[in-house]
Amino acid sequence: MQFLRNILVLSFSLFMGVGAFAEELKPADVVPVVNGEVYSRIARVEGEEGVTSLQYIRPNEEFKAWTNTVIYANYRIEDIGDDPQKVAVRLVEGLQALNPGAKYQLVGDEKGKVVLLDFLSWPPNRQYMELSVYRIQKDEAGEGVFTVQMSVRMPFYTEMTEELATKLKTLRGSLLQQTIQFDMKKVISLLKSQRPSADN
Repeated sequence: MQFLRNILVLSFSLFMGVGAFAEELKPADVVPVVNGEVYSRIARVEGEEGVTSLQYIRPNEEFKAWTNTVIYANYRIEDIGDDPQKVAVRLVEGLQALNPGAKYQLVGDEKGKVVLLDFLSWPPNRQYMELSVYRIQKDEAGEGVFTVQMSVRMPFYTEMTEELATKLKTLRGSLLQQTIQFDMKKVISLLKSQRPSADN
């Protein structure tokens, strides 16, 4: 009986420890590692009201001129609610406004909890192409929608050669796989802790 009591006490302590750790997560605690590279430079992205975002880049890059980035975001906007598909629609609408006719791929699970979106885009000046992959998912009711975005910039090409198509396909597959394997529990916990105090 004493042994069972000790196990219960230990289990409770571990559970409480995990809960405390989750609440105390800082941006540096959830640094992404992509293809073996640590993305250790961190910035809070100030943008649309109701969206909490953290951007990570490699230590040798600048935020104004990155080539690879990972962005965590939490959308708590009334017209989105907890629906990942509505975030995906907004992202696609933004893509189509920037690059009319641009192609994208959107897939989701049967329950509508997780959506994967990827696309290739470019700015009007065509300085580069950007391949972006998103994992978009909901958590508990009322918490909004959480995303992990992985983006890679590369030179703009006017012609899609077979070699380039193969390179993009391989890169896309790698980013999708890494996005799927992300520890979303930590990302979600981090983003909740980063909300403005009035939103918590």
